[in-house]
Amino acid sequence: MPTQRFLIDRYDPADDRAYEQEFSVDYEPGQTVLDCLNIIRWEQDGTLSLRMSCRHAICGSCVVKINGRSGLACQTQVPAAAGRGDPIRIGPQGNQTVIKDLVVDSHKFMEQFERAETWLQPHEEQEPPVREYRQDKDEFDHWQHASTCIHCGACYSDCTVAAVDPKFLGPAALAKAYRFVMDSRDSRKQERLEALSRMHGGIWDCTRCFMCVEACPKDVLPMDAIMELRTEAIKAGVTNNHGTRHHKAFAGGVAKRGRLDEATLPILSAGFGPGAIPEMIGYTPGAIRMLKSRKLIAAARRHGASKEGRREIRRLFDEVADEKHHHDVNREAFGTQYAEALRT
Repeated sequence: MPTQRFLIDRYDPADDRAYEQEFSVDYEPGQTVLDCLNIIRWEQDGTLSLRMSCRHAICGSCVVKINGRSGLACQTQVPAAAGRGDPIRIGPQGNQTVIKDLVVDSHKFMEQFERAETWLQPHEEQEPPVREYRQDKDEFDHWQHASTCIHCGACYSDCTVAAVDPKFLGPAALAKAYRFVMDSRDSRKQERLEALSRMHGGIWDCTRCFMCVEACPKDVLPMDAIMELRTEAIKAGVTNNHGTRHHKAFAGGVAKRGRLDEATLPILSAGFGPGAIPEMIGYTPGAIRMLKSRKLIAAARRHGASKEGRREIRRLFDEVADEKHHHDVNREAFGTQYAEALRT
């Protein structure tokens, strides 16, 4: 029977003390990280605190950091975890307050769903159906991936934006919001898109780091849902916000000239109304640094890419515009590309 070492991050709230503790577990083939944590708790140290329930990757309660990446302990095989680091390091979820050992306060994560109003709000004038509100199968196909979320918090735990902005709704809440935006039975699509576009921590605050896609154990593809929310918002005419202006200025400049125009990007992103004045004042220190470094002058001298280069960039823009919806995303291919990017 093989033996595996575990290095567990512990926290004692009574003494407000954080420390590491190492354990060794004899495990059998097929056992998971959760199995080993239970062996430690039942046979070696009964004070170890963790959450678990179904043990079948359904309840989502056993999410922990496994060698720095969030995942379901009941779904992660011991050899697979050891392949990413030995001893296997176990820690609590990120971006949430630790209560004790591997148990975190999930209140901040769950309240984001309430902020995003992730519940169906049917049309008031609609007659109640005899049995249930039916959803067309083709329409359901657009958002069914978002309906598989089990609220485990793995994506929120690894989210790089949530780490620095506690008001960010997070990948799970935004993916669930997308599920209702795309549901034809809901009556508030326009209102939802406007709120998600303009609120602090909404769809335009995602940095597209892909960490949520990697962490999600249910292939919800939350970042893809966020990108589609942005597309839906623009299609719905919700464009009077910083995120949309920045998107159009960034993409429009590259599509037109073949280069990013750093001199005009802040101005076009802020807009030209009275509300843009505070933001433009905030750009002043950066503009002064660009002037001192002669970066603005260098940017002005570049008239863009060559004619052939602009033609190729235009072709790429057209190709992306013709891309199909999220359900055609090859997650396996993306995972391979992501792993290769990490090695470079």
